[in-house]
Amino acid sequence: VQQASKLTPGERQEFLAWLFDFEYRRLGLPQPDLVIYLDMPVEITERMMRGREAKTGTHADIHERDEAYLNSCRAGAREIVRECGWAEIRCAGADGRPRTAEDIHGEVLRIVQGLL
Repeated sequence: VQQASKLTPGERQEFLAWLFDFEYRRLGLPQPDLVIYLDMPVEITERMMRGREAKTGTHADIHERDEAYLNSCRAGAREIVRECGWAEIRCAGADGRPRTAEDIHGEVLRIVQGLL
């Protein structure tokens, strides 16, 4: 998704077709029965990264510092999710705060149980 997000929509479709052919047909990797995309708004990830930096004394990498790039990646990812028919889980609540891991896990479990 990150690499595809750097491309225009037409190029992205061509890239994904090539990638899926390469992985699933040429390399023989098993095609997934389900892909779940965990979506988190960039504003929230920014706050989380700044908190991590303050806590650990580390610094964001070049991509983590580029908010425009992160927004572009998220927008591209959400388009890919729709185009590929993947499941999407919103990891932030309406209040602009991250959902708990337990809450997200419950939603993942409900989606996966449909395949069992």
